[in-house]
Amino acid sequence: MGIIYIFARFFKLPYIMKKTAILTLVLMLVSATFAQKLSVLIDYKSYCTANNEPYLEISSYINGQSVTYLPNEQGQYQAEVRITVQAFLSDSLINKLDYILVSEPFEDSIAATKPNFGDIQNLQLNNGEYLLQFSIQDMKTTTKPVYYTDVVVIYYPEDNVTISDISLYQGVSKEQEESIFNKYGYALAPLFYAYVPESIYSLPFSCEIYNTDRLAGDEMITIKSYITCFENNLMPYNEARFTTKAKVKPVVVTLGEIGIFKLPSGNFNLIVDVYSQDSVLLATNSCFFQRSNPNIKLSLSDFNSVNVENTFVDQIKDTAKLLEYVRFLYPISTPVEKEFYKVTMKRIPMESLQKFFYSFWLKRDPVNPQKAWETYFEKVKYVNKVYGCKLVQGYRTDRGRVYLQYGPPNSIFESPFDSHSYPYEIWHYYHCVDQSNVKFIFYNTDLVSNDFELLHSDKRGELQDPFWKLRVTFSSRVPFINLDDPEPGEYFGGNPKDDWFIHR
Repeated sequence: MGIIYIFARFFKLPYIMKKTAILTLVLMLVSATFAQKLSVLIDYKSYCTANNEPYLEISSYINGQSVTYLPNEQGQYQAEVRITVQAFLSDSLINKLDYILVSEPFEDSIAATKPNFGDIQNLQLNNGEYLLQFSIQDMKTTTKPVYYTDVVVIYYPEDNVTISDISLYQGVSKEQEESIFNKYGYALAPLFYAYVPESIYSLPFSCEIYNTDRLAGDEMITIKSYITCFENNLMPYNEARFTTKAKVKPVVVTLGEIGIFKLPSGNFNLIVDVYSQDSVLLATNSCFFQRSNPNIKLSLSDFNSVNVENTFVDQIKDTAKLLEYVRFLYPISTPVEKEFYKVTMKRIPMESLQKFFYSFWLKRDPVNPQKAWETYFEKVKYVNKVYGCKLVQGYRTDRGRVYLQYGPPNSIFESPFDSHSYPYEIWHYYHCVDQSNVKFIFYNTDLVSNDFELLHSDKRGELQDPFWKLRVTFSSRVPFINLDDPEPGEYFGGNPKDDWFIHR
């Protein structure tokens, strides 16, 4: 599942993609006249029918102020946006959608109020891993279409309990008027970009659960939903949960809400687990989102009750050494913990520093926090040795941070001498947290040091750049990049694009 946000501008923007259960993509498009900004949102999630027929539900939403209006046959002004979605399996086109969204007609092209418009289409697909290709074009201009590709896995076996993709909402109300966002008898305002501002105190969500009627002897299932920190899978606080029961049937619709008033700023996963009557976990799924809540912060008083006597931390008496150990935690810390370091570390008393350090590891391993720290410390010493350079310790580099956060990759492809590219490395993880087949590409623009910068990754929550193939080559030294063409030209020697796709 995913969300594509197409934002057309004529100047360069930084690009970050947050991809977990939700994918947010920012693409840039140059219009022919530099006057129009095309703003399109496409949300796609996988579901299944009661007859076990999988499909993608694709929602298209157009900003009515961002498109071009030209006269129609009746002399009124209308906008048209064409959207094409193609699904490929092993280079074979399996199914496609090709439709045009048409705005309301207006008497003049400069009408102050031009409402947004959209549609929902279903794309039927069997179980499998598909390459999706999207094409979005403003039909009233000569601008080229915007293209985007993504990989989606459809897996709804007939004999297993499964969960659809999870949808997040800004709010839920009783259905009152016709809208593309009406579902399950409610008006569901989508949570665009998987971003939850501090003004939202509770998080509504929905999903569908399939095949529970095939459970032998069970009449009820238990659905447990909760929030965990993206970086470490810990629960930020106990109130961030929702539990309900439901009767077994082919499709169980779950519409729930979790209180997030105390949820701090950071990256999180909403988890949905389904249990049998005997408390056996039948299925699980997750959805990524980001939260902004700057009023929730850590303070020294939060650790007053922590007792470090006779613990491994009690043996650390050197303040400078303990401060260094705390700095080593940065790559695996939550955003709230990182903010605590910046504000508090320089003036924290030794006793409070010990309590914080012990609390950090006690949260991550209540049974043996000392072993958890010692295991992590060995990794820190490794990355400091392998990825450090003269001015930067290894744990502060991008490669060191990724190694500490996700562990060692299953394979590393190195390209140190490509005649047309900066030195680069491609790290491949068979499984990375809650994703499979994840890659990172790092590159070194100074050609001298050992400090490789993260350029692009398909890991949810990590930096992504649609122009990484250009930036890794020396063509990125050109002041202007053609935003319509993210591919480098052909040249003799290595090929970062081929290396990326071959080493999967």
